[in-house]
Amino acid sequence: MIIFIYGTTAEAIKLAPIARRLMERGVPFEQWLTCQHTESLTRMIPELGLPEPDRIIAYGNGSAPLGSSRDVVRWLWTIWRWVRAERRGLRASLPAHSIIVVHGDTLTTVVGTWIARRLGLPSAHVEAGLRSGNWRHPFPEELDRRIAGRLATIHYTPSEEATANLAGKENVVYTHGNTVIDAVLDHAVDAPSERDPVGVVLLHRYEYLSNRELVEETMRVLAAESPLPLRFFVDAYARETIPGLLAAADGGMIQVQDKLPHEQFISLLRRASFIVTDSGGIQAEAALVGVPTLVHRVTTEQQEGVGENIVLSGWSSSALTDFLKSFEQYRRPAMRPPHSPSEIIVDDLARRGYAEPKPPVVGDPTADD
Repeated sequence: MIIFIYGTTAEAIKLAPIARRLMERGVPFEQWLTCQHTESLTRMIPELGLPEPDRIIAYGNGSAPLGSSRDVVRWLWTIWRWVRAERRGLRASLPAHSIIVVHGDTLTTVVGTWIARRLGLPSAHVEAGLRSGNWRHPFPEELDRRIAGRLATIHYTPSEEATANLAGKENVVYTHGNTVIDAVLDHAVDAPSERDPVGVVLLHRYEYLSNRELVEETMRVLAAESPLPLRFFVDAYARETIPGLLAAADGGMIQVQDKLPHEQFISLLRRASFIVTDSGGIQAEAALVGVPTLVHRVTTEQQEGVGENIVLSGWSSSALTDFLKSFEQYRRPAMRPPHSPSEIIVDDLARRGYAEPKPPVVGDPTADD
């Protein structure tokens, strides 16, 4: 039995291509949710073509998305109590040959590998081995990766550099890219016939939003220097902060809106004139579609597109200003990589005996003769 444990929309987007390929092969799996994101996550699941989750381990803090350190502590306490209450029953009921699959660098990534240990199960870490080289940036994501790397049993690495970072570990599998490749390519990626005269902005990481001075300066530069209207997407973490700061910065050209369903968002990214983001996932998606993109971070563990259509700001206002004035020089053709990372992962899980198709029911008229 394959068990996906995830808690954010980004994890859902990047695990969904694996889950859909398991469904195509008739392989059963379960989804256990920690719901760092709450309504936005549960709303996205059917949009990604996934079935309803099998277990809800926790649901934010009091049904609200995690927004503070206090929320995180209460959420972790809920998870600990759930594991304590369910551990014996799960160890007795789960098939002996089961594995927990986690993704990326969130708190849920660490929690999922810890739950696997508590249940006596192996765990597989998708997008393993990424390192920024500085545990402070991004925080806490860099620490999450390192902890998950110690706890996980199988490591699915998206790049040669990530693979080298795990030299000496067993069960390291190079997937020739991030599963976000499949998340994008599962939808059409042909070049749009027309480009929208608009920039797309999504800035949502904890290390950014917790730096009030940086947020205010970024909003000021975007409002003053953008040559085009901006569509600024916010999640639960940024919704209460960003609109007020934009008003103070006189950001009349900036439209603030909630995040779109993933397929619609990818379509918008493909048509956008440029992107400003601190999301590693969007960086990988933008590298694939070739849209000029500024990654507003001190450093990035993702190397996709860097030196091509991706510019790293280092949190510099002058770098952001220069990008807004000259973004067109960074445009590149859309790519179609030859490998499917999700297929590589599913094939590897099958070789290890975890991805066996469900046997047909005796007397099932749909079963093959």
